[in-house]
Amino acid sequence: MRQTVETRDALRRATASVAVIDAETVPFRLLRDVARALRGVDKDEPYLQDLVRGGLALEAPKRPTRDLTLEHRCRTLREAQELREYEHMTKDVTRTRRGGGITMSGVTRELGFGAHVLTLMAACFAGGVVAGRAIAPENTTVQVVLGTIGMFVALMVEALLFMLRDAKT
Repeated sequence: MRQTVETRDALRRATASVAVIDAETVPFRLLRDVARALRGVDKDEPYLQDLVRGGLALEAPKRPTRDLTLEHRCRTLREAQELREYEHMTKDVTRTRRGGGITMSGVTRELGFGAHVLTLMAACFAGGVVAGRAIAPENTTVQVVLGTIGMFVALMVEALLFMLRDAKT
């Protein structure tokens, strides 16, 4: 503890040595024992908390020096750990596809999708023509225009579905 007027006075009353009274700091245990001794003799003596109001005088902890071989080993282990973490982060970025060529299942899937789109467009064109016959039985232009509109709507719906499916995978 830092020495204050109160601590110096308490140490004098407890008949401490001059070296302790004149020191800049004093051990906390000594102040605690002095406060107990003085309070045991006279109840008007100061409490311990009155004596320690001057503040703590703490010394900074001293770090032990590390062995150079230990420091070198720690550095190499840290570098190895960082390299493992980096490899784990980037493992999907540099991966290449095996085979890289055209597979039969891929061709079959794409041909099936193309056949589906063409069949749907033909069916919607036929539906538009039938709707055009119901609206204008003698006007072929209306029938073809309604069939084309039906085919265009089917193509847009299939394109939207294709984009949604492709975004999911």
